Amino acid sequence: MLRKVFTAICTVEVVAPEALIEGAEQIALDNPDECELRPWVIPGARVEGLILLALLWYSDGSYSLFKRFLGLLGLLVFAFPRAYVDYGDRLAYTTESTPEWKPWVYRGTRLVGAVYLLIAINELRRARE
Repeated sequence: MLRKVFTAICTVEVVAPEALIEGAEQIALDNPDECELRPWVIPGARVEGLILLALLWYSDGSYSLFKRFLGLLGLLVFAFPRAYVDYGDRLAYTTESTPEWKPWVYRGTRLVGAVYLLIAINELRRARE
């Protein structure tokens, strides 16, 4: 189930990254029309989607590695949601852009981090059995 969900997201990221990013901006930003992405973001999203799809489907070992990587990312996101979001917006948006995040974004980011941690913990527990 998890593999299918991530496959769907990564496929959209490869095929239509603009739609995925614009949708996320509409949900998470108070000022999405005032923010300009850096030129590398769309191609970078495609590359990210391809790499993640490869990890998801190359082998069971690569899928396990994917879930462990989620745990590492989840730990950082859970512990430092504001720093994670703020670093991401400096990385993705031009210096002229000032993204205004909706109030729930930092709490939502922490929640995603917790979910990623749970996925990794479950994977580590399964690997020990």
